[in-house]
Amino acid sequence: MLAGVCAACVTTAGAQEQAAGEPLQLEEIVVTGSRIARQDYVSTSPVTTVNAEAFRQTGALTPENFLNTLPQVSPDVSSGSNNPDNNGRANLNLRGLGANRNLVLLNGRRVIPGDNTGAVDVNIIPTALIDRVEVISGGASAVYGADAVAGVVNFILKDDFEGALADMQYTISEKGDGKEKSAYAVLGGNFGNGRGNAVLNIGWAERDEIGKGERDFSDQAGSTTSYYPSGSYVASGLNLPSQAAIDSVFARYNVGAGKVARNGTLSFNPDRSLFAVGSSSAAYDVQNYKGPDSDIAQAFYPNFFSYNFEPQNKLILPLERTSASGFANYEVNDWVEAYGQFLYANYSATSSLASSPAPTGTNSVDAGAGVFFSVPVSNPFIPADLRQILASRTGDDPTLAGVGASEDFRARKRFNVLGPRVAESRFDVYQVLGGFKGRLPNGWRWDVYGASGKTSMTEIQRGNVSVSAVERLLDAQDGGASLCQGGFNMFGSNDLSVECQQYVGRTAKNLETYEQEVVEGSLSGDLFELPAGNVGFAIGALYYSNRFDFEPDSLLSSGDVAGFSAQNPLHGAIDNTDVYAELLIPLVKDLPLAQSVNFTGGFRYSDHSSAGTFPSYKGEMDWQMIDQLRMRGSYQRAVRAPNIFELFSPQDEDNPEVDDPCSVNSALRRGPNAAQVRQLCIQQGIPAAVIDSYTQFNAQIDALAGGNPNLHEEKADTYTIGAVITSPFDNSLFERFTMSVDYYNISIKGAIDSLSPDTILGACFNADGTNPTYDVNSASCRRFGRSGVGDIVGLLQIAENLGSIKTSGIDTQLDWGTELPNGLGDVSLNTIVTWVDSYRIQELKGQPFLEYIGSIGDDPGDALPEWKAAITGTYVYGPAMAQMRARYIGAMRNENVVVDPTSTDGGVPATWYFDASASWQVTEELSIRGGVNNLFDKKPRLYTDSVDSNTDPSTYHVIGRRFFVGASVKF
Repeated sequence: MLAGVCAACVTTAGAQEQAAGEPLQLEEIVVTGSRIARQDYVSTSPVTTVNAEAFRQTGALTPENFLNTLPQVSPDVSSGSNNPDNNGRANLNLRGLGANRNLVLLNGRRVIPGDNTGAVDVNIIPTALIDRVEVISGGASAVYGADAVAGVVNFILKDDFEGALADMQYTISEKGDGKEKSAYAVLGGNFGNGRGNAVLNIGWAERDEIGKGERDFSDQAGSTTSYYPSGSYVASGLNLPSQAAIDSVFARYNVGAGKVARNGTLSFNPDRSLFAVGSSSAAYDVQNYKGPDSDIAQAFYPNFFSYNFEPQNKLILPLERTSASGFANYEVNDWVEAYGQFLYANYSATSSLASSPAPTGTNSVDAGAGVFFSVPVSNPFIPADLRQILASRTGDDPTLAGVGASEDFRARKRFNVLGPRVAESRFDVYQVLGGFKGRLPNGWRWDVYGASGKTSMTEIQRGNVSVSAVERLLDAQDGGASLCQGGFNMFGSNDLSVECQQYVGRTAKNLETYEQEVVEGSLSGDLFELPAGNVGFAIGALYYSNRFDFEPDSLLSSGDVAGFSAQNPLHGAIDNTDVYAELLIPLVKDLPLAQSVNFTGGFRYSDHSSAGTFPSYKGEMDWQMIDQLRMRGSYQRAVRAPNIFELFSPQDEDNPEVDDPCSVNSALRRGPNAAQVRQLCIQQGIPAAVIDSYTQFNAQIDALAGGNPNLHEEKADTYTIGAVITSPFDNSLFERFTMSVDYYNISIKGAIDSLSPDTILGACFNADGTNPTYDVNSASCRRFGRSGVGDIVGLLQIAENLGSIKTSGIDTQLDWGTELPNGLGDVSLNTIVTWVDSYRIQELKGQPFLEYIGSIGDDPGDALPEWKAAITGTYVYGPAMAQMRARYIGAMRNENVVVDPTSTDGGVPATWYFDASASWQVTEELSIRGGVNNLFDKKPRLYTDSVDSNTDPSTYHVIGRRFFVGASVKF
């Protein structure tokens, strides 16, 4: 319920009450969560409402900036995320159940999705026209259709604007960077003797980038890599150099015998001397490193060398957006109204990653080399010290050309000379909608509309490397000098002539489109009257079709490019037809402790082109006991059909981070079944000669991820029960007090996802008890292979209907306000607290559930604190307003501890953020505002394995203290 004077309130929807002194409004209304219109409608589902002023008072550039701070929302990939970047798109994630499990609506109607998962990019919402946002954080499939498993976010726009409005805003961080600028203009007016209204909005926004090197917490890598700008040599376990040769070479560097392993990785100093990388097991340390300190990832040095790739990455993506939207309605006659709208947005974002590591997938020229280059010993650039070590080999690796001292060897390199990997993404998005609505003579309402939309993205990738071109240079007898000026010396030197840069470098252009067509019609009204009131009824039908096309550059689909992941074309289409009905039955009215009791039932029947037919339904009760107490509860069967990405995505290259159980320092290699684990590792392909010193030297592994056309729908049961309490007191101090408490319980069965790499490896190595014989041919062990040096390759992750997700908790909201004596103004307080009792995942049917509540992981949306709160205090005095907002994010343990109780990875402590703002209506036409976000400059919480930047940049502030000022002029 609305409570008091709050210029930027977040409220819980209840009865539609009138402010003091206003006449009673008898117009029927529709609240998000139902299709039935009533004069006295109340929300049976818990609905949180955010008004337009809340966005203005926080200086939010895009809608997700504010909505991600609501306790019911788990921040997902935001428009500022660099890696994962989502190409600058911004999605919403209710309850941490995934951006693909909630539905984003505009005025109660579907919005064109932004990608192949069907998730809406809220960048396209015209912020200037937002009247309010209503959030149902519970199942709503029976009312709105598939995807509304976790709930609905409904953006409701102003539809009766008159006049002209111009608004400008400027934001800057305390460090003078991260500038944001925005401006928009709105024109609107009535026409046709007041029978119609039209509104036009034009907007522009720009955000400057911030590099990770600009903040202390993000300028150092928190994860490892085995790709170095100076290149690296990796010994083959089947053809190792002699320990004597290793000791002899390193003795010249004053390194004692035995301090460098013969199966270890070697790299190159600027003077082309060798240095030993060391190992994560601490059995060997870094030896003879002479390179620049800036290349060192200090978190791991001197136990082992890993390259500090973070300074080349962006912390905040640059964004530029222009938008236009228009809305019109016209009363054709007393019974029919025509309406239409269009949305258009053009925006671009640029992500930047560290220079290309190569190769990142299986060598396209020499598959036997695995994820390495194959270098012949005839290469003229091989340093003399490395040549001496190579000459001591006497074995034979059958996957490499040659034998003994003449055998090829494996090498890697990071191509810093080409600069960072840069992806420039430009979007063009439009949606047009038109329809008619009206009343029948019996008072029934009808509404029919059609909509068509398209999202187009062009992505330009720079900094890629052609593996075949590099191999040609390496294989050439002259080191490639005949192919490009100077050839290619990969040992220590990072210099490459412009001609050779052009020879190995590649620019790729990808094209992506998403098209949607929607037609919907509905009819609602009163069927008949019972003693307790009118029986309301709504019926309707919905058809929509979605089509997605992705055409990667032919270079990417060839598998020859390293840098950005190899990708294959994706073409997919789905269509869906729904029929639905909703019935509201008033059961009791005007009885003791039962002023009114109403039941609402809903049913939807869906026919999905891939998932087949399935129902969804709901039952809701609303019980107004007394004026001050209303009880509400609901059960919903929500259903989500698989999206285009889950159904049709080809198996593309992926590089997830995972801990290899075969690494000599892993928990399984040190556990009670270490001997069986060791033998399984050998059977998988790790040479026996190196198994007892084998260490994983790259946290990222080679994997393939893709879709599955055999998926079926996932089903969710959602329960809510709650109470809305209003003040029983008439005095001015307490009469504006309201409180709502709602319990929710959501259970998803057959959840669509892909198995995590940790789960696949754990099952293979019997960590979960599913492979007690340590069979190398078990289903989980067959999901991945090993390269010639032992690292994991080709790990297969496809979308599947897996186990279950269960979550439950309590949302509490309190609103209070009072007018101060002696005309000193008005104060109000809005508090939202979410306590999550449980968030459990069963990855596979039959496995035990793991409890993830109070944990934080390495994927967007993984932050699941037990407690979250948002508290807003507002003071209004005449034309001036001041506001203080506090947010609380509870402490979380590391998700790695959930998966592996022996893990010692640390979590994050509880965090408070404070924001302050003020505004002043200077004249009737002019208002100004300003504020400070992250008032006390709270630093982000750091942990590993993190989402990005050693933290979760969508959950924690990464910019620091920020200031914004803005002004609006209305004519």
